[in-house]
Amino acid sequence: MPHKMKRPRAKFSPHISAGVISVAELKRMVEVMESEGAENVKLGGEIIFVWDKPDLPKGLDEKIGRKGNDFKFGGVRPVKMCSAETFCQRFQKSVLGLAMEIDKRFHEEKLGMKLMIGVAGCQRSCSEPATKDIGIIASPKGYQILVGGAAGLKPRIAEKLTVAPTKEKTIEIVGRIIKYLKKHGKSGDRLGALIEKRGMDEFCREVLADD
Repeated sequence: MPHKMKRPRAKFSPHISAGVISVAELKRMVEVMESEGAENVKLGGEIIFVWDKPDLPKGLDEKIGRKGNDFKFGGVRPVKMCSAETFCQRFQKSVLGLAMEIDKRFHEEKLGMKLMIGVAGCQRSCSEPATKDIGIIASPKGYQILVGGAAGLKPRIAEKLTVAPTKEKTIEIVGRIIKYLKKHGKSGDRLGALIEKRGMDEFCREVLADD
């Protein structure tokens, strides 16, 4: 059975056509939600501000107190997460804290290739973990870990690696996979291509050595 919330939370999701909204309208929306007591907001993915000119204003990182995402970065990208615990009640286990901890520990870890991680609270897989280098899906038995998926020009579906019983074990295995990429990966290789070259059995022996 899906995990039940201890306390119901009211939720409101405004329709934003194609996910594009003016800064002025976004500001008004935030002001209304703040005045009505909303505490948090769940974004479906990145929030991208756009200027009608080629150069960004200087010092944006310092002004807003957050670094900007680098979409050409060769390493661990921001974790993608579904709406579990914030909008959806289908989640099998808590995943918000797990996704945030993975992002905290591994975001911007440098590699010779990009690494996408997706976390989903149930088998509906709204964050598309099967098309990520590392996919995590909550289940009653723990956290199913998938590896080797990709979208883009060379799509592939990830393979099941294991089911980790706890959040801590899940994070540990993610760390081992990143360590494996640092050891064996070459520039431009995605995880799925590397596993295909070296073999799934060899990958499992090294990543799951203590399990």
